[in-house]
Amino acid sequence: MLQTYQPKKHEVVTKELLLSLANEQQPRRKRKRNINSLDQVQEIRLEYRSILKIDCLWPLSNLVKLKLNNNDIEKIENLDSLVHLCELDLSFNKIKKIENLDNLKMIHVLSLYANEIEVVEGLDSMTHLSILSLGKNSIFDLEHVLYLRKFKELQSLQMVGNPCTERSGYTSYLLAFVPQLVYYGYKMISSKQREDAAERHRRALANVLEAEAKKQKELEVVQHQEDKVAQLSKSYVEYLDEDCLFDLMYENDDDGKILAKLNQETEVANAQYRQRFSAVCHELFELGLKEDQKRRAEIDALNSVVEASICAATIKARKIMDSVQSKRAEISVRITQMLREAAISAEDADLDDETIDQIDKLAKQLSNEFHAYVNNVWKKLMREETLLHEQIEEMSKMFEININDMVSAFLELAQDFFARLRSLETEYNETLVPIVVAFLGAVDEEDKTPFLISIIDDKDAFNNCLAGSHFSHLQVIDDRQDRMLNRLKDWQATFLKNLVDDEIERSRSRILEISHYLNYHRENATVAKILGQQSSQLEHLSEEHEEDLEEDQDEAKEALPGDNDSNVTLIDL
Repeated sequence: MLQTYQPKKHEVVTKELLLSLANEQQPRRKRKRNINSLDQVQEIRLEYRSILKIDCLWPLSNLVKLKLNNNDIEKIENLDSLVHLCELDLSFNKIKKIENLDNLKMIHVLSLYANEIEVVEGLDSMTHLSILSLGKNSIFDLEHVLYLRKFKELQSLQMVGNPCTERSGYTSYLLAFVPQLVYYGYKMISSKQREDAAERHRRALANVLEAEAKKQKELEVVQHQEDKVAQLSKSYVEYLDEDCLFDLMYENDDDGKILAKLNQETEVANAQYRQRFSAVCHELFELGLKEDQKRRAEIDALNSVVEASICAATIKARKIMDSVQSKRAEISVRITQMLREAAISAEDADLDDETIDQIDKLAKQLSNEFHAYVNNVWKKLMREETLLHEQIEEMSKMFEININDMVSAFLELAQDFFARLRSLETEYNETLVPIVVAFLGAVDEEDKTPFLISIIDDKDAFNNCLAGSHFSHLQVIDDRQDRMLNRLKDWQATFLKNLVDDEIERSRSRILEISHYLNYHRENATVAKILGQQSSQLEHLSEEHEEDLEEDQDEAKEALPGDNDSNVTLIDL
């Protein structure tokens, strides 16, 4: 009889499945411990389960090792939360594209063996990748070799079983261009193999190194420019040096570019405009840097004075607070001495009520004395902190006045500079109009372009063209002015607010510190506690004395003639 075909049953990843597997797959020494939370799991195996889709893995937030090999997965997805993952096995699946791995920056070992991948990509964030298995896929071209050069920690690579490996000279090409490899196809690369490969592809390798050096230099230039802009943005003068603002005006002004190059006269006018415009920008740029240095110097001066005041106040307060410790030690010595004397007296005679009252009276006196001393210290420290707080507030107010004056003066000057830039733009526009009109009136028929025809035949179009260019330039200047003014005012307001808030927070923390310190001495190391301990010792002494009397009485009683019913009392004895 023919056997009935049973379709493969695909399994779905669920939280229950993950918890079950996590407990089953624990090391033997840990199996007695039951895992109830998936964030405790560091390693899990989900192989041979006919899984179609990667899903429900987000609770495994601390997962380090994940095995999803030998399933039916077609797409890499839903792994973003596994940021601690170091090893990922997706071999023997149906994956066609390497994707959605950007968050897995800690990956050291990645296996995509036996899939349907054609292009090596999507691994850029894996800067720690050291072992990569891409064997038995559909990779044909050699572009992946240059792509793998960027992974400086890559030591082991498996590519066997791809069409590219059947191309003549593939292995030597790979070894020459990925010199960081130690193993290829799970075999160690010999020094001779490496040398032969480098020699064989010497010229091509030199070209690649030259191209990489050029690209690296370009990246460094871009990075330097970005760093420069970031640094200048702190002075609020970014893009004001050189011709940056002038070029920005023409960035989206195609009509303005055409008008500036109509003939030699317009080119000369535009060049003169550029020179004068950039000179004003540079002057504003230099002023901004100087004003920023002045503001920073004022901030440094304030910080220096405030830190010196806080340091001096802290030293003074520490001496006052240390005196509490000394006072407590002094009182402790007096109490201990008093109790020792009382103990010596108790050896010769009973402690009568008068002696006990004297001890109690002195103890209360010392206790009150210590509490009064602590209260005086608290008042003194609070007074010192209040004086410091008021002093810092006064310095902050003076600083606020100075910084407000600086910012206001700079902004006023900056507005004058931007007004000069707008005047230059207006002057250029007025200079340009007659030159363009004269040019349009004398242009030959064969030299007319569609743009020239549109403004020659339509006066409104001509006026709109000039006005539009002029307006767009003024808009760029206004936007740059608003950007500078708004950012500087925002910094001013935020800095002054933080200055006040930080001082309030500092003062509150200091008051809490003083209060906690003195409360500690009142509650945990006070005279009251010492007296309590010493009182226990006195009670113990009294109990021992009474026990001694009782023993003497018993001995005397045993020494009497007759029986226990004798009428002779201990007092008579």
